[in-house]
Amino acid sequence: MEKEFKYSTEEFIVMYLSKYQILQQQELDFFIKNQNVFDERNQCHIYFILKRPRTTINLSYFTFTDHYFEIEINIQIQNSFTKRLLKIKNSDKSKRAKLISEYPNNYFTIVIDNQDLFFKVGALLDIAQHTEAMEDPILDYEVLYIGQSYGDDGNRNATDRLLSHSTLQNIYNEAIIKNPDSEIWLMLSSFSQKNISSLNGRVKVKEENEDTDAKRFVNFVNMEFTEKQKINFTEAALIRTFQPKFNKDYKDNFPNPAHSSYSECYELDLNGIVVEMDMSDISRWLYSKDRPRGENNENLRYWQHGKFHFIDDNERYKMFNNEYL
Repeated sequence: MEKEFKYSTEEFIVMYLSKYQILQQQELDFFIKNQNVFDERNQCHIYFILKRPRTTINLSYFTFTDHYFEIEINIQIQNSFTKRLLKIKNSDKSKRAKLISEYPNNYFTIVIDNQDLFFKVGALLDIAQHTEAMEDPILDYEVLYIGQSYGDDGNRNATDRLLSHSTLQNIYNEAIIKNPDSEIWLMLSSFSQKNISSLNGRVKVKEENEDTDAKRFVNFVNMEFTEKQKINFTEAALIRTFQPKFNKDYKDNFPNPAHSSYSECYELDLNGIVVEMDMSDISRWLYSKDRPRGENNENLRYWQHGKFHFIDDNERYKMFNNEYL
């Protein structure tokens, strides 16, 4: 006997990473005053605290031609160093150049005829991926904590909270003591919403639900969430996906109808949620102990996601699980 489902119409929400900026805590003040990454349509309310190996410039190596400057980067893993050569375009075809850096050598300057070129080692390694992408797992980012900031009427963003953040300070303290070979980074982010509606003709619906089934699809088209709840369930889904070391809430109990912070998902009868992150522009994975690096293929590179269903009703089919086939 063909299985009957309660509805043929279901709705999934996708929250995808639309804007982000990776930086360090000491750069927050400057970023707040000068940033052009986030705006009213793409506000920064979700943030990640990340870790990766310490990177420094090797002052004993420097060469250049009319076309490029070549430097050597040290990547520290405990007491050993892995080296990477990096080329920087010599736009002015300078004939004279000098490499300058001071301890701890995470910043450096190339002094040429007309100007000084100033660089941050860690940022430069990611920027270089835009033009010459390479798989380099040692430089991927480990997710230590995921948080949010949303004040009254949405007037508080992640940068405001990170200026004085107790968990961030605890992470720094532990890194200094236990991981002096690592650096702590922040990823400020904005997630945008995309709705996926399913009206599946292959699903046999119970006769008494046919009228309700048609109305559901119309309601899905006009579905809206409050901004606060949207941020809440995005944060919760990300935490459940990565289960970061320093998070406590949502690691093992998302989704849960008892959580009022995203109750609208249940009130609107959502099927589920997907959170998506595409880091292909810098060719870096976000990973954690419970969420290892993904795998690249011909169609998708540095794309990762978490999928969660709000429904547990056996009479409902779970979208993307092909339960109706």
